[in-house]
Amino acid sequence: MANYFSILTLSLIISLTSCRKFEQDKVIAEAEPYIPKNLYPIERLPTYFNRVALMPCYYPDSASSLLNFADEAFYRELSQARLFEVVQVSPEVCAELFGQPRYSSSHPLPSDFMEILANHRQANGVAFIDLHSYKAYKPLSIGVRCKLIDLKSGDFMWAIDETIDAGDASVIVAANHFQRGKHVNALSAKTASSVLQSPRLFTKFAAQAMFSTLPSR
Repeated sequence: MANYFSILTLSLIISLTSCRKFEQDKVIAEAEPYIPKNLYPIERLPTYFNRVALMPCYYPDSASSLLNFADEAFYRELSQARLFEVVQVSPEVCAELFGQPRYSSSHPLPSDFMEILANHRQANGVAFIDLHSYKAYKPLSIGVRCKLIDLKSGDFMWAIDETIDAGDASVIVAANHFQRGKHVNALSAKTASSVLQSPRLFTKFAAQAMFSTLPSR
């Protein structure tokens, strides 16, 4: 009798788990891909705006593992947008030019910041990446604030502030699209959900999602 009840209990647990997974899969199947909405873009980038200095990513916890790969992820995805030449400013160069390795766009900048960047990098613009939240365990989540600024006028060309949560159905759909488009040759079928499990790949996806909203030419 005890064995009977154990088997019955196990069967109920399996049934409930299967139903829950079916409902989750249904929600995901019906979801539209995630599209960032909290942004400000100008209509078009001016013709002279052809070289942008990309600052090191800023995150409040300077010892976080996020900073081990975020700079490269955002640099590669911004370069792949092919809207302008991207000149990466490393944390070492940033410290040499401005006294510290990373700056948040919301913090006071050195008074000659714009002038130094324009002269030292021959840039027309500067891009800031602020990572204001980060969760490295499932479901992954990252908060990203980006700003693109004209170095000559100080005007915003584009700004965006989003939190991308891998627990959201629309994010799951968009992340899976991203993986099929960019990583299908590099990842095996066994890692079909790796964008949603790997902080490095999820950050690349987040960067691509942000930069997909940049103004066109």
